[in-house]
Parts: sequence; structure tokens; C-alpha cells
Amino acid sequence: MRREYTQHGSKRGAGLRTGIVVLVVLFVILVMANPNEEEFVAWLASEHDIHSSYDMNEGRTFTQTINGEEKTLHYTGGHIQHMGISTYSYLFSDNEEKEIQIKAVGIMNMLFNR
Repeated sequence: MRREYTQHGSKRGAGLRTGIVVLVVLFVILVMANPNEEEFVAWLASEHDIHSSYDMNEGRTFTQTINGEEKTLHYTGGHIQHMGISTYSYLFSDNEEKEIQIKAVGIMNMLFNR
């Protein structure tokens, strides 16, 4: 017996291929439009008043201004993960050993608190 190929079967396959192509293109756009770490650090300044500076001897330092008073923050850890949607997490401690954790989600060059 020979198998007959109908238009119905080929349309279904074409629709599946089109769907896969659309998903791949969408994923590539999301990856390319992810905010990078420098954009995250700039977001920290605008949203949380945490400013970054760089010194050749000390490396990157962070300061936070609260009620006109500036305090130094020590970066103690964190992570950045890029998978179509980016997640950021920075952990700081101040001079009183109080921990401050900032978490954000980045998508399409925008960052949001999480």
C-alpha cells in the first residue's frame, strides 16, 4: 500500500515550523535586548540611590545616600543570570553589618524590582 500525501498534512507541518521559527526569533530578540550589568548598576543608582565608583586599588565600591548621609556599602555577593529574561541579585553589607539585598528582573532593556 502506498501512502497518500494530502494537503492537510503538509499545512499542519508548515504551521508547526512557522510556530517554531516565531519562538526562536522571539527568544533571540529577548536575549539581545537583555540589560547588561552596567545598566543594572545604573538602575541601582536611580531606583535605590546606590552609586558605584571604581578605584584601581580597591576595585568597585558602592555608596548609598539616605537622608543626605552617605554610607559605604561592601559588596558581599550576588549573581546575574541571562536566559531570555535576566535576573540580578546583589548582596551588600554596611559598616554596622546590616545586610541589604537588591533583586531585579530584566526584560526588553527594562529592569523591575522583584
